[in-house]
Amino acid sequence: MGWLSGVIGGGLGAMIAGPFGAVMGAAIGASMGNSQKMSRGVGGFNQSQQRQAIFFTAAFSMVGKLAKADGRVCPDEIAAIEKISKEALGLDAQTRAYAINVFTQAKDRPESFADFARQFGELFAQDQQLCNFMMSFLFEVAMADGELHPQEETMLLEAKTAFRLPESIYQSLRSRYVGLHSSSVSLSKHYENLGVSSDATTAEIKKAYRQKATEFHPDKIEGKGLPPEFIKFANDQLAEINGSYDAIMAARK
Repeated sequence: MGWLSGVIGGGLGAMIAGPFGAVMGAAIGASMGNSQKMSRGVGGFNQSQQRQAIFFTAAFSMVGKLAKADGRVCPDEIAAIEKISKEALGLDAQTRAYAINVFTQAKDRPESFADFARQFGELFAQDQQLCNFMMSFLFEVAMADGELHPQEETMLLEAKTAFRLPESIYQSLRSRYVGLHSSSVSLSKHYENLGVSSDATTAEIKKAYRQKATEFHPDKIEGKGLPPEFIKFANDQLAEINGSYDAIMAARK
């Protein structure tokens, strides 16, 4: 049984302190109904499934707060979340229902985005690759409407601090995601995607490419206990990195 089955059992949320546990509990009832809620008991999930459930809940909790950055959630933002759920993650109907209800519960909770980001950092900051992956997802969501709003950037900076990500990593992601939503992607943006300057040597570019490709390789993602629903997102990121590398190498011939 997957991580969502463990969440449906109703036990995992009760075992997690802080806003993530509260959101899980509320989302279970909203998504699954009381008839399914007690179908499994506490302990019906392993450590990997716990990580998957927490990561997934954290992602859509923070997305809920991001969407409400300007004080309200508009229909366009709801549509963007649906699009990301279907296209970026390829969620099935049941998992999408849970994601939307996590989003709905989190956006109206009294805790701030920083509170959710802080709890994620407390749980996962020792794994910087995982935090980098989450920040990539948050940038993807923030840029779903093609624009990074000041309130959204404030929250992303809060996440950077909570995740203990270096400033250089944050700026690299910012350049990558904000630049990719311009009308055309220049060669300089491809360099930014790989985190290197245009005067880097070919050897340095190859090294940076291998490192980036490793970060988003599906086998690496699965090995960290990420929800399998994020594999499609990782594949899309890997395809983007491959495209940038190919464009740079072609330009250098």
